[in-house]
Amino acid sequence: MVYYVRHSLISFALFFTTSLALNAQRVVMVSLDGLGYQALTSDPVAQELTVLRDSIARGASATGMQAAFPSTTANSHAALWTGCYGDVNHITTNNPPLLPRAAHTILERGNGFMATQLDSEAIWVTAAREGRSAVAHQPTQGYPFTPMNSGHGAIVLNGYQTRLLAPHGLFTVKNTGAQPDGTIQIKHGPLSLRAERRNGALRISVSGSKEFVDVRPAAVETELPRQRPLARYFSAGLAITQPVPAVLYFRLFELTPASFRLYISPVQELAMTEPLPALFRQAGGFIGNGPEALMQQGALSEPEYLEAVELVIRQMTRHAAWLHAHYQPRFFQGYLPFPDEFEHSWLANARNGQKSMEEFRRWGYVAVNRGAAEFAKLARKSDHLLWVSDHGMAPVTRYVSVHEILRRAGLGDKASYLYNSILVNTTDWKNGTVSPAERAKVVEQARQAMAAVQENGKPVFTAFFTPERDGAKYGIGGPAGGDLYFDLAPGYAASGRPNPALFDANTKPRGVHGFFPGRSDMQAICILRSPRVKPATAWPQLRSIQVAPLVADLLGISPPVNAKAPSPLH
Repeated sequence: MVYYVRHSLISFALFFTTSLALNAQRVVMVSLDGLGYQALTSDPVAQELTVLRDSIARGASATGMQAAFPSTTANSHAALWTGCYGDVNHITTNNPPLLPRAAHTILERGNGFMATQLDSEAIWVTAAREGRSAVAHQPTQGYPFTPMNSGHGAIVLNGYQTRLLAPHGLFTVKNTGAQPDGTIQIKHGPLSLRAERRNGALRISVSGSKEFVDVRPAAVETELPRQRPLARYFSAGLAITQPVPAVLYFRLFELTPASFRLYISPVQELAMTEPLPALFRQAGGFIGNGPEALMQQGALSEPEYLEAVELVIRQMTRHAAWLHAHYQPRFFQGYLPFPDEFEHSWLANARNGQKSMEEFRRWGYVAVNRGAAEFAKLARKSDHLLWVSDHGMAPVTRYVSVHEILRRAGLGDKASYLYNSILVNTTDWKNGTVSPAERAKVVEQARQAMAAVQENGKPVFTAFFTPERDGAKYGIGGPAGGDLYFDLAPGYAASGRPNPALFDANTKPRGVHGFFPGRSDMQAICILRSPRVKPATAWPQLRSIQVAPLVADLLGISPPVNAKAPSPLH
């Protein structure tokens, strides 16, 4: 009897401890923008993503994941968060038509990255409502704050859709002002900065402030960031309080008696559902995306740009670590804007054999892996670590004007281009001209006009999709969706710009997404390291709308109310 009681107590204690541990399990979900399944599994530079490969070996990985259609960032992420596609959540592209239809024309576009039109609840709101503390860090549709993205106590931070007061800046003697006292006056958005030469460095302060940082010159980085500190030649942060709280970082690439080249990070407002002044003091500033525009303009070289990419990753992961430590949430959502940004610039030329572009990509992937390593630290072995992405990427060297195709077909006032789809100007839209009975005819006319377009004897448009036939599978259509969707031959992309020549004569090769999500190069990733899956588990191809139900499953809660697919664990 004594043995029985002792054994029962021990069994109960073990059960209680195990249950407590399971109940305390956290879910860390990280989206790596633009990381496609095809790239992860077959691109040589993606071999640098050792952290993700470790998660694959220790957990489960889908053989691709279907993005939204079109496979663009805003709507594909919205599908991840809500468990439904744009026909339900109303985020149908990066720039969806404005709703309601009766109040807007088909030419009026919104910002799909903002939450203004989001009509389905995000998983972190669901988690918070079900008693699981949740933090969403830099999600699409994270601002402005609405019941769909921040209700029930969910903590949300977003700096991508708030006010950009000063963009990335590169300053030289040509765009600054030398003062009579020998100092340099720098205008960075609304800020007036003062730089003073001191002991082979620049001492920089906000005019009228006693706070300063010393910025020393260093030659451009040449060592890949496998072990060294990220962004190691950037200055310490210079905190500002007006016009918004922020922290500036400086990189001095050159300093001579007659010249200098100084990079300054952006001033971006950071929106928070609750004030967190200690975040800036203890973790530093928010950067946002990298300075791709400065590189495209020739103001920054590729290695200089990559140093700034490292700064973005460093600050994003420092913020993530601070938030995770501060709140200890049961669900944490994180994000990196890479490799999407640099793949837009370099993928196409790298595929065309430019070895320098391939090496720049490798540098970028090494930096992404460093960021992934920091995110992975947020998840204990008993937790669930979930890696996802929004879409893949494909090289494009030729653009075709859908606007011109519609004009030549006499449909200029009857239909409009919406990213890789056609929107018919039906009478439910403001100033609409096409009756419901005529809609199908206009759709067919547009399809025939595009199907007839050829170059070098080959069709440019290769497949067509309609909400009536394909809506259930791809989530197309709905009040903010198109009436006819299409895909293009490899190397081609659609444009909504007027172009009487139909094809762009001087297209700069770029990495592009937004195509039919069934294409292998548009497939996203889904990788789960979890006590609930066996090592090296291979899942079949998933749909992005299964991610929110998967998170809910791992948290032991019901999925968001509009979720349309099951968790892959069932």
